[in-house]
Amino acid sequence: MDVRELIPKDKMDTDSVNKLKNLDVRLLRDLVPDLLEWTQDCNWPVARDIGELLLPLGHELIPYLREIFASDDDCWKYAILVELVKKLPMAVLAEMEPDLRRLAFHPTRGERDELAAEEAAEILAHMEKYDKFDI
Repeated sequence: MDVRELIPKDKMDTDSVNKLKNLDVRLLRDLVPDLLEWTQDCNWPVARDIGELLLPLGHELIPYLREIFASDDDCWKYAILVELVKKLPMAVLAEMEPDLRRLAFHPTRGERDELAAEEAAEILAHMEKYDKFDI
């Protein structure tokens, strides 16, 4: 079976996502750009599951996330922050800190309007709280 056949066909295609969950995460590496497209709206049923599915890829996601943050799709920035970025391990978040700081402290109007700036600020606050208790 070609794993590309399991890329969701529409925003309701949770059956395909459930099948992807049963695969070794290494098989998903080549699908990351296609899967991330299904996180463009956090109201889509497949968005949350895809975010969870991609979490184990950690650092490997950073280039793709940076592409999203560099795009003009402010709704997608918010959705990816909510459904994936805030759930990443601290080591990955630390590497993304410059991106999060830019979103939080120097947002575009659209990033403010779509609440991406607010979500990035919340992630940074969580990181700072974690650092205080990290021994």
